[in-house]
Amino acid sequence: MKNILITKQSNEFEISLAEAFKREGYIVYVAGVDDVVDKIDIYIDVRDERDSADNFTIRDGLNEDVIEKVYRTNVLKSMEMLEKYLPLLDEGDGKRICFLTAAEASINETRDADGYAYKLSKAALHMFLQMVANRLTPEGYTYRIYDPMYDKVDPKVSAEGAFNYFTRRRGTENGDPMRDDENRLVFRDALGREHAW
Repeated sequence: MKNILITKQSNEFEISLAEAFKREGYIVYVAGVDDVVDKIDIYIDVRDERDSADNFTIRDGLNEDVIEKVYRTNVLKSMEMLEKYLPLLDEGDGKRICFLTAAEASINETRDADGYAYKLSKAALHMFLQMVANRLTPEGYTYRIYDPMYDKVDPKVSAEGAFNYFTRRRGTENGDPMRDDENRLVFRDALGREHAW
C-alpha cells in the first residue's frame, strides 16, 4: 500500500482527488489531521490561494499587503510544509512531490493586467520548486506540477486528470534511458497540455 499526503481537503477538486486515490487502494492522509503516518510515497500540496483584493493593475499601484498575504500562503507555507514532511518522503518508496499552479501565472502565457499577488507568488513557488528539484532529483525524487484549471474544467474531471498525472511515470524517449522525461521539471494542465514556466 502506498501512502499519500495531501495538504488539505476543502474544495471539490481536493476532495475528488483524495477519493480517486482511495478508490485505487492508496492510503490518504491529510496534513495536520492524520500526522501518525511513518512514511509518505506521494506528497501533494494543493495550496493555490487567491485573494479577492488582488484586482489591482500596475497603473493602480501594487497593494503590498495583499501581495505579502498571498505570498505567505502560496510560498512560505508551502516551503514550511514540504520541509516538515520531507523526512517522511525520504522514508517512502515513491519520492514524488506534487504542487498546483496555473498557466495564467506563467510569464510566457499570462494575458491579464491584474492578479499580481497571485502571479508573483506562483513565480516564486516555481523558483523554489526548481531549487528543490536541483537538490533532490539526484536522490530519486520526481515532480508533478499541475494546473487544475479551476472554473474551466469540472473539478471531478480535473481531479481524475491529476490522479493520472501524479501516479504515472513519464516515459523515456525511444527507450533511451539518457532521455528520461522524469528529470524534466514541467507543469501540465487538466487537459494534459504542457506549459512553459
